Amino acid sequence: MPEQERRREDREPCPREIGVFLTLGRNGAAASPVIEGVLTSISRHGAGIALAEIMAGRTHLAYGPMGSDALQLNIVFPSKDEDIHLTLPVRPIWLKKEQGEGLPPFRLGVAFLEPLPPAILQRLNRQQG
Repeated sequence: MPEQERRREDREPCPREIGVFLTLGRNGAAASPVIEGVLTSISRHGAGIALAEIMAGRTHLAYGPMGSDALQLNIVFPSKDEDIHLTLPVRPIWLKKEQGEGLPPFRLGVAFLEPLPPAILQRLNRQQG
C-alpha cells in the first residue's frame, strides 16, 4: 500500500533545515551528535525527513530506536527568532533510499509521539526556508 494511503492526514510540504539526534530514553542524555537533515513534509501526526547519513557512530538512526526502548529519536527545529530550539521526540516508521530531487538520499518517515498542536504546526510552516 502506498505511503500516502497509510497516513492519517495529508502532509504539507515544509522544506527546512532540521537536525536529528538520539537520546537515552525520552528525556535522557544525548546519545549521539545532532545530524543535519531536511524536513520534507509535516502533518500533526508525522513528518518526512531527508538525511545524508543514517548512522550515528555505530547506531542506526531508524533501526536503533525501533529495536530498543532505551533509545529515542528526536527532531530539532532550529528557530530563527528565538534562542530556544524546538525539540520533539519521534518514532521512526519507515526508511528508504532514493536519489534525486536535490535532497539527501536517506528518507525517513517518523510519527510524533503526541499530535502537534495547531499553533506549533503553524509556527513551523511559517518559519520554513
